[in-house]
Amino acid sequence: MGYAACKMAIIAAAIGAALFCAPASARSDIPPAVNTGKAWEVYKESWSAEDEAGYSAFVQAIGRSQCDSLESCLKSDANPYRSPVDPTLRGDCADMAYVLRAYYAWKNGLPFSYQKSMALAKTRREDIRYSTKGNVVAERRQILNSVADARPFLRRIGWEVSTAMFRTHPVTGGGRSHDDFYPVKISRETVRPGVIAYDIFGHVGIVYDVMDDGRVKVVASHPDNSVSRSTYGPNFMRSAPALGAGLKAWRPIRVDGAERAADGSLEGGALKAAPNEAIPGFSMEQYVGNVPAASGVWHEGAFQHEGRTLRYYDYVRRALAAPDFAYDPVAELRFGLQTICSAIKERKVAVDKAVRARIHLKPHPPKLPPNIYGTYGEWEEYSTPSRDARLKVSFIELRRDVQRLVEDVEAGDPGVSYEGANLPLDLVRAFEEEKEACTFTYWRSDQTRMRLNLAHVMDRLFELSFNPYHCPERRWGAHGAELATCTDDEIKTQWHNALRFLRYQAERTYDVRMDFALNELQPPMAAPPEEGGLGVDAPADADIRAYLNRLNGVVTASAEGPPQLVPVDYLEE
Repeated sequence: MGYAACKMAIIAAAIGAALFCAPASARSDIPPAVNTGKAWEVYKESWSAEDEAGYSAFVQAIGRSQCDSLESCLKSDANPYRSPVDPTLRGDCADMAYVLRAYYAWKNGLPFSYQKSMALAKTRREDIRYSTKGNVVAERRQILNSVADARPFLRRIGWEVSTAMFRTHPVTGGGRSHDDFYPVKISRETVRPGVIAYDIFGHVGIVYDVMDDGRVKVVASHPDNSVSRSTYGPNFMRSAPALGAGLKAWRPIRVDGAERAADGSLEGGALKAAPNEAIPGFSMEQYVGNVPAASGVWHEGAFQHEGRTLRYYDYVRRALAAPDFAYDPVAELRFGLQTICSAIKERKVAVDKAVRARIHLKPHPPKLPPNIYGTYGEWEEYSTPSRDARLKVSFIELRRDVQRLVEDVEAGDPGVSYEGANLPLDLVRAFEEEKEACTFTYWRSDQTRMRLNLAHVMDRLFELSFNPYHCPERRWGAHGAELATCTDDEIKTQWHNALRFLRYQAERTYDVRMDFALNELQPPMAAPPEEGGLGVDAPADADIRAYLNRLNGVVTASAEGPPQLVPVDYLEE
């Protein structure tokens, strides 16, 4: 089929025929490219079910790959559309969510529109990324017919979008236009690769897999341009509907009233978006529960599955799991530790970047940023408070989940399955095996290297410094002889001590003023946050091994031994 004929075939595809153009893609479920040059010509009035399925497969391939930046993801073998004409695209989590969708639309001759600017839903001065009442769409940018060169459009996305775009009420957030997203019903038909996972604390992920055990796997980029993989859970906090948290799909759009040029591309027309009531998968259940409260209060609604009332995240797992799935406590512990291990190694990438940039050798700024979790510039690019908070939540939640599963086994809960003879012993063995499998090294200030494992990180979890101006030893919670090589001066040491209460805090608080000087910081038990009393007075229990040791009759859980000093000639893994 010639190229002109193939373009005409797209017209047939738009009305139901499954015809595509060469070249063939690497995966049969990802359609071949229609636009292979710089131009973005639109041939289809709307995204069909086949287009959405192809996009899901495209995102899944990216997520399952080993790519570690948006740039490398688009240049990797996971992307069958990669081409010499492609622009170099970098960006954080919001950029990645929009860029992948726009890139796929370009290559497949589809229309695309995005909300380029937002307004506060309620009039008050605050950071629109963390607005307390949510946002509404103010302006849009779109491609409905064609552009001669798609690359400037794609590059522009990174300058215009942020996590503010996702912070919208499902019903009113579109303003006079429409919201790019809608919340989905929690089912395997609607929660699929390509769905957005929005955390109101300034983070956006993209679902790339839904496992048979109900886990939702998420890929995301970060301000340092690194890409990580995680699992949807308490690290993506629920919220009131006005803030738009949770799992959201792209709203269907179409070009109405267009005519076709001789080559089959669209000319003219206007953008139309499907309203909520016309979308079969639209649901408010993430906010109000699948059994809403009679009071109408959103957070009083219940999540019920097969006659049981569950916590929201447990409900998501159960609702998305394959039929007759039962939790295995040992498998749950292993998977949780493996997920945490991935997060630790991704944190290492971020810390290493700050060290390579020699941020730790700069003088410490006289004050903290206005808010350490959501800021701009050097602190945003090189600090890790949000990443560290998610790591803390993962340890804390896994500790709680394991205990709950053990109690469910003891109670004979049919939703839990354990086939072994000694659950406490099997859990300890699983922990030790996963700990030994999760190791990494970091460079100390004197260029010696220390090898840590997962248990070292757990033991010093609340001493890991998120502050990029601290030495690498403090970034990894060193103490004793390991800390002796740290280059921090007395002022930085004082900052480290003063920030310990913020390190104890697993919750990210974006609405708290934090731009205090060192002499203004106080313990939270001595002063309220507005007077410099930041953080919490004590950390939550994240010690999984101590709990498992108690199950096995060990009264005192011994801490992990000192990290290993790695020989200079040792090759990094």
